[in-house]
Amino acid sequence: MATVRRRENGSIEIRFIDHNGKRKSLYPGQVALRDGESMAAKVEHIVSRKVQASSPDVAVAHWIAGLSDKLHSKLVKLDLVPAREPSEPQAELAAADAVQMPTIKHWTNSYIEQHPGKERTILNLKQSAKNLCTYFKPDKALDSFTAGDAERFRKWLQGKGLAENTVRCRIRRAKQFFNAAMKDELLERNPFAAEKSVVGGNDSRLFMVPAEWIETLIRKAPCEDWRIILAFARYAGMRAHECCMQRWEDIDLANNRMVIRSNKTPPIRSCPIFPELRPHLLRAREMAPTGAEYVQTRYSPDSNLRTTLLKIITAAKLVPWPRLMQNLRATRETELLAKYPAKDVTSWLGNSPSVATKHYAMATQESFIRATQDGANLPGITCGVDSKSTPKSTPHIAGIDEKWQDTKKAIVKNPREIWHFLAMALADSQPSTPNRTRTCD
Repeated sequence: MATVRRRENGSIEIRFIDHNGKRKSLYPGQVALRDGESMAAKVEHIVSRKVQASSPDVAVAHWIAGLSDKLHSKLVKLDLVPAREPSEPQAELAAADAVQMPTIKHWTNSYIEQHPGKERTILNLKQSAKNLCTYFKPDKALDSFTAGDAERFRKWLQGKGLAENTVRCRIRRAKQFFNAAMKDELLERNPFAAEKSVVGGNDSRLFMVPAEWIETLIRKAPCEDWRIILAFARYAGMRAHECCMQRWEDIDLANNRMVIRSNKTPPIRSCPIFPELRPHLLRAREMAPTGAEYVQTRYSPDSNLRTTLLKIITAAKLVPWPRLMQNLRATRETELLAKYPAKDVTSWLGNSPSVATKHYAMATQESFIRATQDGANLPGITCGVDSKSTPKSTPHIAGIDEKWQDTKKAIVKNPREIWHFLAMALADSQPSTPNRTRTCD
């Protein structure tokens, strides 16, 4: 039986099982639900007649003949009706329509050119487009992609050794390309729709970088530019590109406040100059050339800092940690979240509480130990009981042991009576007389 449903974009989907027993869907577009139900009945009739190897009845045949070329071609693709024999002008128009369907290379290039995103976003889109054009032929038409193609593309990305979150990011951008094609009514479905693209946190890649390590690296750094980059990343929690675009005019040492510029949202934010960062800024200010605009002048925001940082770590005889620059930021955010409200911390570091919790915050041994000593500091509750004063045996209510033996026997016979017998046992354990008798005045 054919079924009709309204999709999220307002269009109609008609699901049915064809004469070969395969599940298929017809997308007639933006039509009224009642018209969709009428169309579903006709589709069901056509399938029934194909099973019987007979032609549709006269009414349905007239309906098929009156369909637009666009809708009729959809029925042809679903093997519901035979293709029309176009006249010569119609054949030319059909050929022109076929040429108008863009290829994956043409479509992704056009999409990226019109995208209003920042430089980093554009680079990520170009990377995903390059992957699509590498795995598939660049001249592959958009309407020829299938869900199977999307699944095979994911497996190809995974086979390249990319992290799961990286694979999901590439899939998300592929979805983005095809969603745009759907909005322009070039496609009726997104072949990547069923592929997972939500990025999750990866605790195994998080690492707390001790401040002592950073001080060692700062001493081993080859120049003042690298010293302040390391200080920015570890003590201000700046992203790698942010470390390379700060200006002296934004550093207010007198009021312990600085403005941080970023290629991400928000583009400008205010952040305290933390005590750990201040001496490094003072040294950098003293060593900066007269009239210097930027705090560091060696690297641009899109520079790759990882290679040189690895050399500095090796020179300091330290072991490289995962996600070198990201974990400096994660360490700082974890430290600040342990002392200040999340809303304040995330406004300083330029993310949100949900992102901080998911991708940056780490559980620390210090918090665990403090919790065993202080708990939640509830008023009236004594914390930090000495283990030597812990009673050797668990105190119990007088007389309840005997009642409990009777209760266990009763439960074996009838488990539903447990609450009844427990209530009786507790009632018998209470004093027989009230602590104070209320009298009338």
